[in-house]
Amino acid sequence: MQEERIARTITRPAREVPVMIETDVLVCGGGPAGTAAAVAAARQGASVALIERYNHLGGLATGGLVLVLPHFVDHGRQVIGGFGLETRSALLEHGRAGMRKHGDDTSAFDPEALKWLSIRQCRDAGVEVLHHCWLADVVLREERVAGVIFESKSGSGAALAKVVVDATGDGDIFAWAGAEFEHSNQGIGLPFRLAGIDVPRWQADRAERHQWHVDFWKRLREEIGWSSPFYIEHLPPQPDMAWGNNMHSVADGLDVRALSQIDMDARLKIHQAVERIRAELPGFENVWLVETASQTGVRRTRRLAGTFRLTAAEVSQFDYRHEEAIGRGNDHRRRGPVYDIPYGCLVPKSLDGLLACGRCVSTDDEALEAMREIHVCWVTGEAAGVAAALAAKRGCQPREVPIGVLQQVLRESNVAFAD
Repeated sequence: MQEERIARTITRPAREVPVMIETDVLVCGGGPAGTAAAVAAARQGASVALIERYNHLGGLATGGLVLVLPHFVDHGRQVIGGFGLETRSALLEHGRAGMRKHGDDTSAFDPEALKWLSIRQCRDAGVEVLHHCWLADVVLREERVAGVIFESKSGSGAALAKVVVDATGDGDIFAWAGAEFEHSNQGIGLPFRLAGIDVPRWQADRAERHQWHVDFWKRLREEIGWSSPFYIEHLPPQPDMAWGNNMHSVADGLDVRALSQIDMDARLKIHQAVERIRAELPGFENVWLVETASQTGVRRTRRLAGTFRLTAAEVSQFDYRHEEAIGRGNDHRRRGPVYDIPYGCLVPKSLDGLLACGRCVSTDDEALEAMREIHVCWVTGEAAGVAAALAAKRGCQPREVPIGVLQQVLRESNVAFAD
């Protein structure tokens, strides 16, 4: 029956679609990379529109409750500057983020604060933001992406642009446009937040009875039926809150039925886990579930086949350098490796009118583990936005933007480069 349903097709009648947006740069997706791209392009004087399917900006960082920012400095080297450093600094300045450990450069933030800050950044730069818009198709003109078709409560609409930035995370735009790409899958999670916790009591008991806590979480996973890690961690700046995450088995993040099942199963199990935690874990007697993520934690789907493909061999080096770098990245899992990100990771091999940024840039699977984190998405997003604005101003394709000019503008925006 499943195969029969998928095999059947219908033909949609042709219809005219009103053009709702005409702009220099169109950014598709308002996550960390998309927000950075839109703001960066607008700051270069381009007219910019940003289309987002949810009712907020921030993507998985806010709606997905991915609330941790990895280290910006590694072995004394400034890795993340520019828009990313500006954003984290603003969150810290307003007391809406905090360092996770004394002397550590990793931090955590309030998702509502990042939503607020993203709005301010876009409005201050003059970006037109449209929420509640679902991308449906691309507009192609002679091997060039010229815009997109989207659906909303206002009906079908078209957005036309000189340059389109694919910040969808899943590479929807370049895939629909016929660009080459790779596709792989990874475990999918659904983070959540708890409140009403006596954090000092919890931490003291965990220090005193470490093995008991290890056994408790192992037993809870087995009883609930989670085959992979499930854990909670106190994250600043909220004093009585904890962040939790769980990982489901590997699934295709482009399979709507698989995603729906993961969402529903995870929420049922999270509620079951909270009941057990409240009953047995010291400090959690008054705990309550604040929220589960509104966006499912898809880590990996499509990745662009760009003019440069960053691999594990490069991102694992202590100091990988490339002459066409548009910024630097590091690996959130370990200290040491710092790598240049070549502009070619954002540029399709043959398709014009488009750049990619965020977790759908041109990498192999292992390199993506380092590249998909929020702080590196800010780097690729900012570079894509500046490059798109330069291409629109010069009347050229993104691949034709002089790399020296792009690097100079990024340096002037305090993006970190190798010495």
